[in-house]
Amino acid sequence: MALRRRALVLLVFAALSASPASAREQPYLTAQELDLVAILPPPVANGSDADREQQAVVLAAQRSASPERIERARRDVDESLDVMFGAVLGKALPAASLPATTRLFERIGETEEVVVAPAKKAFQRLRPYLSNPEIKPLVRPSVSGSYPSGHTTHVNVAAIVLGSIVPEKRDAIWLRVRDYAWSRVIGGMHYPNDLDGGARAGTAIAVALQSRPEFRADFEAARRELRQYLGLSP
Repeated sequence: MALRRRALVLLVFAALSASPASAREQPYLTAQELDLVAILPPPVANGSDADREQQAVVLAAQRSASPERIERARRDVDESLDVMFGAVLGKALPAASLPATTRLFERIGETEEVVVAPAKKAFQRLRPYLSNPEIKPLVRPSVSGSYPSGHTTHVNVAAIVLGSIVPEKRDAIWLRVRDYAWSRVIGGMHYPNDLDGGARAGTAIAVALQSRPEFRADFEAARRELRQYLGLSP
């Protein structure tokens, strides 16, 4: 009996331990289906004159940033839909109230991760704070490759999709994209060149998503839910 109880406890523990991984949404695309290395221009070369120019831009951004702007850059490490666009839409976007919307944008986030990670590894661009001791990690540091910027990729995909759901806010959405991406430069995590790569990568992902039936189904469910939540016409 004791052995059976112990086995049951171990089984329950294993199930609980596995639940966060199993709860993650599945990506819409894989890196094999969208090879960013094949479509992105190469980044600025580490140690080149252009690299030093990029470092100078990051240093200038850090030195000119106000304490309030640095604090916003720290908040912008969060890639949730609410942090990226809640203020733009004029209403908090809690996951519990928006299950279909949350599912869509979490799957977009998972897609960005699996598509961008191999490109970062292939391009092997050093992050600014790792290249120049004068550049400080003012936000939570990342150590993966710098090019393309994953945050910028993510926010661009999300903006294209969200702009289709709420076209009334499209101009404000794109202003927020630029501000959110620039937070990565202020934080010492990325060069402007990385943001360019992220914008291209995000656009490529957004285009590729249109051919996915599962994306289109999730999009329609989220569109209905979010427009109703925001008090907009269907």
